[in-house]
Amino acid sequence: MKNITTSFVLVFFFNLIAAAQGTLLVGNKEDNTLSFIELKQYKVVATIPVGAGPHEVAVSPSGKMAAVANYGNRAGAGKSVSVIDVAGKEVVKTIDLGEYLRPHGMEFINEEELLVTSEANKVLLRVNIRSGAVSEVAKTDQLTTHMVTYSAADQRAYTSNINSGTVSVIDVKNNALIRHIQLKPGVEGLHVSPDGKELWVANQKENTNTVIDTRTFETMHVFPAQPVAYRVGFLPNGKYAAVSNGGAGNVSIYDVPAKKWIKDIDLVTEPGKQPVPGGITASADSKWMFICTTGMNLVVVIDTKTWTVAQRIDTGRNPDGIYYSKVNVQ
Repeated sequence: MKNITTSFVLVFFFNLIAAAQGTLLVGNKEDNTLSFIELKQYKVVATIPVGAGPHEVAVSPSGKMAAVANYGNRAGAGKSVSVIDVAGKEVVKTIDLGEYLRPHGMEFINEEELLVTSEANKVLLRVNIRSGAVSEVAKTDQLTTHMVTYSAADQRAYTSNINSGTVSVIDVKNNALIRHIQLKPGVEGLHVSPDGKELWVANQKENTNTVIDTRTFETMHVFPAQPVAYRVGFLPNGKYAAVSNGGAGNVSIYDVPAKKWIKDIDLVTEPGKQPVPGGITASADSKWMFICTTGMNLVVVIDTKTWTVAQRIDTGRNPDGIYYSKVNVQ
């Protein structure tokens, strides 16, 4: 009995040591809140109010600051960004975007500047979170400019334009639209690889995942995907990518260098209930991947060594936007 107890205690402490470090920030669209999830113990330590319809979240390179896109809801279009002190777990500023409505996709380009799509205005914005200044980076003039991903390697941004079926390539340094890559209507989730050489684009209507060479803008590979391929996320080490399949209730894992499908991870937790996997983020050490499941109000933690579900964490209602910060909160 003593040996069994000792073994249990050792396994328990090993699991604590092996747990992820840092914090997850999760936007709960229906509650108009942002949750802070402490990853050492996998628990929500704070939930704070933000604007209406917080669709997407972004975190600065240091992990100290975050931003939330207040997209709005059926009652009206949102036009603001909430700026968050991660360690303090508080909103320190709300930036009014003025004429620019339906802010959605977000990415920091440095500690002070943030890229934000304005879906209604068909434009990519630059927002300074310290001064509150808002300026246009480039007009896409495409329908439903939704998500954005940024490559520090060449200072380019890529926006998915859902109804136009295009990806806009934007030179952020020079505030210039370079070109549109024509795909098909339904393009939505996208993410540029950590080395900046590949752009992966999921199409929720075509159920495909397209890999584009960012030097030539040519298609390198097209993976068939599960129904409603919704979001794409790379591990920071660039070795693997994931696509969340909102209609299938699972997440597809791909070997990036080999351009090979690895497996689908089923996120169903209760018979008869259908999770809707959405936003994807990963820990800085690439050991853990985190997926929002909108249909079941959960964040699912995936162990990237075994590609199995390690933990499920309750959130607010309708979580979607999610981002990892290496800052530990209590």
